[in-house]
Parts: sequence; C-alpha cells; structure tokens
Amino acid sequence: MITGTEQLHPTVKLFIRADPELGCETQKQAVLRRLNELDAEDYIEDYEINVWTKEIRLAGPLKGTSYYRMVCDHVKEFQQWADEQSVQLNSAFKIQSLSCEITNETYTVLSLPCICLAVYDDADELRGVYPHTDGETIQTVSNCLAELETNSRLNYAD
Repeated sequence: MITGTEQLHPTVKLFIRADPELGCETQKQAVLRRLNELDAEDYIEDYEINVWTKEIRLAGPLKGTSYYRMVCDHVKEFQQWADEQSVQLNSAFKIQSLSCEITNETYTVLSLPCICLAVYDDADELRGVYPHTDGETIQTVSNCLAELETNSRLNYAD
C-alpha cells in the first residue's frame, strides 16, 4: 500500500541489519539484487542503503549520536505514515524491556526489522513502509518489490 495519487518515479530507502542472521541472508541478497535490477531498469529513481542493528537502546549511551538520531528520526517518520494510513508497524518495530540478572540492569530497547523498505515520491514524501500490517494482512518487503516491479512509472491511489 504505497500511497499517493500523482505519477511517481520513487526513491527507495533500504534499512538492513549488518550482522549475518540465520534465515535472513538469502533474503537480504535477494532484496539487494532486486533493488539493483529495479534501478537499472528505471522502475525506481534510485535506492539508498542504510545499515542498522538488531536493537537500539532507548535513552541509552548512543542517544546523542548521529546514528541514534538517524534511526529514531526514520522510525518516527515511519510511525507518522502508519498512523495516517491506519496501518500497524508494531510487528516489525517492537519496544520491549530487557533485564540482565548479572548486572541487575533493566532497560528499554527498540527492535528493528532485519529488512525494511521505505518508498518516497519525487518530492521526498514518504509513500510506504514495509513491512506493515494492513488489517489482518502483512504487507512484506517482497510485496513492495513486486509492486515496484509491476509498474514502470508508478501511479498510486490512496
């Protein structure tokens, strides 16, 4: 569900975990390959790769860093889009408490998805975030890539 009404030649931002993960590496390679193909075949204007971790501690030692701001700014933008579209991101972006019995510490972390795509229009306005839940249906990164691949110049309807 990429939203908008005008003809678009979108830019895609890929957010991907850097560390190898069982069950995700083949998918990561496939997504990178498909984005490269979509770009080469002019289905998209361009794509950008952003690397992030599995989790980020909220209000932790990284709070003042550019990395922390980048992650939090994007997640805030994604949540604003989800609220406007009446979809849910919480299956992909989970906030949870972690406790360590050894150090007696408890803190809150934001879990980040292994792979996330954000689609922007020509005016750099966010038009879609994948994965998300649309009612009972999970809209995956693969759904987004298929939609981008199906349309040469995307014409999205709200």
